[in-house]
Amino acid sequence: MKYFVQATILLVACSLHGQSVPPADPAQIVVQCEQLLDLHAAPQALNTVQEGLRRFPDSTDLELELARIYVYQKQDKLAMQAVQGVLQKDPKNREAKLALAQLYGYRQAFRLSDAIYRDLLEANPADETAALGLIHNLALQGRRDEARAQLDQALAKHPASLLLQQYKDALQANQTENPELPRRYRRVQAGSSYFSDSSGNHSLYSSQGMNYDLGRNFSTRLRMEETSLWRTGVSTAQVIGGWQELRWKPSRFFAVRSSGGGVRFADDSSRGTYSGDLDLFPLKGLTISGGFSRFPLVPTLEAAQADLLAEGWHTRIDYRRYGFALTGSLFLSHLSDGNRGEREFAEAMKWFGSGRVSVGTGYAFRHLHMKEELNHGYFSPSQYHSHLGAAGLRLTLGKHYRGEYIGYLGGEKINAADFTGAGEMLVRNEFFVRHWEFDATYSHFQLVQSTAAFHANEVSGSAGYRF
Repeated sequence: MKYFVQATILLVACSLHGQSVPPADPAQIVVQCEQLLDLHAAPQALNTVQEGLRRFPDSTDLELELARIYVYQKQDKLAMQAVQGVLQKDPKNREAKLALAQLYGYRQAFRLSDAIYRDLLEANPADETAALGLIHNLALQGRRDEARAQLDQALAKHPASLLLQQYKDALQANQTENPELPRRYRRVQAGSSYFSDSSGNHSLYSSQGMNYDLGRNFSTRLRMEETSLWRTGVSTAQVIGGWQELRWKPSRFFAVRSSGGGVRFADDSSRGTYSGDLDLFPLKGLTISGGFSRFPLVPTLEAAQADLLAEGWHTRIDYRRYGFALTGSLFLSHLSDGNRGEREFAEAMKWFGSGRVSVGTGYAFRHLHMKEELNHGYFSPSQYHSHLGAAGLRLTLGKHYRGEYIGYLGGEKINAADFTGAGEMLVRNEFFVRHWEFDATYSHFQLVQSTAAFHANEVSGSAGYRF
């Protein structure tokens, strides 16, 4: 059956391309090219439109179809040249302006793209396609208040539009409706966090990094990290590391990530680190990841002095849509001290309300199992479980501030002991000033940490710049 379908598509494509009677006008050629693109026969479509332009060199419809085929083949520069050629002949051509605005949007040149959409709307306030393009751009830029205002204006003129209604639902859920256009960006960031617990452990973590898109399908991340660990009255140990990740996303359904780096421990010994992951996107808002990695394990001074590494398989699921968030992860680790561990984590949150204030409720579960209970500076119980209920508040003030406040309360159980009370508090503040992003977070823990302490506090902050 598979080969029959493939043969049928090939025969149809050949028949469309090899008709003995050529199309009588450019409109028929455009239709023929669209049929070939539907069959994923882009080379035949390109030959067809180029032959048509030799017969009808002044046809703007054929030049725009040529641009569409170039976009299909991911040749944006050639597509832009074709569209600009049309505008040189006809500066008021609406279809060419729309095509150019979309191309600028693909390249993240939002200022140029937005200007074209606004010019089209000024000429015709009822232009639904231009309104949709502008709304989409504003949402991708994080300018959601402006996107909602533009959406309200468009819905007033097109109240029955299904596409506009879909965008309204997506914006209310704080998501962009078209995930096929990824948020490409370049970003540098620096941050620090300070951790202390009731057992006298302290750590100061600092990092610098950069995210950079290399093209439509490729991106990279670079991180440099330094961790200082100490106990009261004991000298400090420093662990320094770095890694770089390359991500390739050839399809909207999956992506591949690979990273490599190294770590230098307090005794100046060095080890390599790495990871490889496959990301799947089977449904809108759903990500399923899995892979293998090797990384340092340094929650305390004792662990840092033991030069601990962990390696093994991991998987993660993440679903976020319409105010509902579900995350889950599984780690199977083999530690360099001979121990083996299994860790599961899951959390579900549902947020109610949109706009400035929303409230949420949820549940979090953690399980940890270690083969041996070693005293090597990390929490290694035979069995650990925690079950926590969650309640939270989100506050948004315009486009410059977003706050999230979540409290967790429940119980935890270590080995054969009874459940005891446990809790956690998280306060996160985010500030946005043009291309700058600032984050300030405080966490208070009344449950067991990776350091084996039962109480801990953590303060962190970061600054990032998008360009």
